[in-house]
Amino acid sequence: MILHHYPTSPFAEKIRLIFGYKNIAWQGVHIPMVMPKPDLIPLTGGYRKTPVLQIGADIYCDTALICDVLEHISPTPSLYNAAPKGLVRSLAQWADTLLFPVAMAYNFQPKGAQHVMAGMPEDLVKAFAPDRQAMRGGAARMPAADATAMYKSHLRRISSMLEDHLFLLGDTPCLADFSVYHSVWFTYAKVPVIDSILDATPLVRAWATRMAEFGHAEHETITAAKAIDIAK
Repeated sequence: MILHHYPTSPFAEKIRLIFGYKNIAWQGVHIPMVMPKPDLIPLTGGYRKTPVLQIGADIYCDTALICDVLEHISPTPSLYNAAPKGLVRSLAQWADTLLFPVAMAYNFQPKGAQHVMAGMPEDLVKAFAPDRQAMRGGAARMPAADATAMYKSHLRRISSMLEDHLFLLGDTPCLADFSVYHSVWFTYAKVPVIDSILDATPLVRAWATRMAEFGHAEHETITAAKAIDIAK
């Protein structure tokens, strides 16, 4: 398995952690954070988002599909366990489509953005905001004040699910945990200068620590040229 990703990608972290949970060895190709992505686009037929999973000549885009592929190939341990599959999928979709944009709007408020971009090359810093706006279809990012209020509300909901269980829907993790986790991961791991928002929900912080313990499994980085050659 080859994952085309970059280290700070939240959705890539979702898949990296599932590799760890399922103990799946993998190879990684580091791709650019912003367009152009000359080695990726020919593989995907134009799809530009991160991550992309490659298995031989087969290319899988979107983490919802990637998770289904991993569950089919390596069904144990399961991404569903005893939790109802429809409930798991609904919560995972909520996390990916509603929680994530709110969390990232909070994470990329000026103080967070400055922390993330502190070590980036100047040309990448200049390209980052226009690139992400283009990916959002030209829509502006949610104002930081609104994002903060909504993120706090979402975190309280997540915390309530952890009052009687180690994980969101029981005492074993499921797909919903991994989908919720990557937004929280970015907050505490990538913008620790503003992770105090988690202080009001200590159950969420403790859960995130448990999730992180799954790690990323055995993996190595390969070149894009090698991945392209494998796909031929």
